Amino acid sequence: MGIDYGIRRVGVAVTDEQGLAIRGLTTIDRKKNPDLIAAILSLIKQEKPEALVIGLPLDINMAETVMSKEVRSFAEKLQISSGLPVNFVDESYSSKKAAELMRFRKKKMRKDKAAIDRLAACLILQSYREDQGWEY
Repeated sequence: MGIDYGIRRVGVAVTDEQGLAIRGLTTIDRKKNPDLIAAILSLIKQEKPEALVIGLPLDINMAETVMSKEVRSFAEKLQISSGLPVNFVDESYSSKKAAELMRFRKKKMRKDKAAIDRLAACLILQSYREDQGWEY
């Protein structure tokens, strides 16, 4: 399960049962779901992933940022609550890449921030899989 952690929204992506196709599952609005861990645990129960892949924001020098600390704290809580292993990938610019991919869509979709967050989660999961040597 891929997770694009954000202050306002959290994008979530999963693979199919064979682990071949990646799809955006949902975007969690943090104002509507203040208990983010519980919301993700519900998705974990539903999707039954083997591991979690969380995007870690790094600066241009590949150093961790203030947001990186928040992501690591969230990941630690999620790992303890879920019992699943957590892996990190550099998510620098994943939302910008997702927005760039969306620019070829209809105007309404280009501005759909929830869709951009789901796509960013897909890119995070894809990046991890490529780092692990997966071929499509």
